[in-house]
Amino acid sequence: MSFIAGIDVGEVRIGIAISDSEKRIAFPLGVIKRERGSYGLRRIERILEDREVELFVVGLPKRSDGVVGKEEKKVFDFVEGLKKYFNKDVVTWDERYTTVIAQQALQEGLSHSGISRANKRKKNIDKIAAQIILQSYLDYINNQ
Repeated sequence: MSFIAGIDVGEVRIGIAISDSEKRIAFPLGVIKRERGSYGLRRIERILEDREVELFVVGLPKRSDGVVGKEEKKVFDFVEGLKKYFNKDVVTWDERYTTVIAQQALQEGLSHSGISRANKRKKNIDKIAAQIILQSYLDYINNQ
């Protein structure tokens, strides 16, 4: 069985999601904290170690004006490192608004719980964003 992994690359944290074996549904998997600008590839490998990943989908922070920004360049650098480290194909996927959508989803889910929103949001926002990126990609490939 093989899977597709989704990644949301941030300055501080990297969110990771995984597909089901049928490549129809994305699930949040984990978050790693970046250390001193590191790509965290070994830590990503540990999170994914029990799964045969055939493809990575990495969120690309495109600007609405079409100009390639500083953040987009950083993601392209990350993608190159990911390709070399894992020797797997990598697809970049438009991630505009995924963090906003993830924040809204977490706020709705936490509104009735007794858990601190800020604490829970920090721990989960990146993996939920990765899940949204991956689910968008899965929906696209399954509707082709």
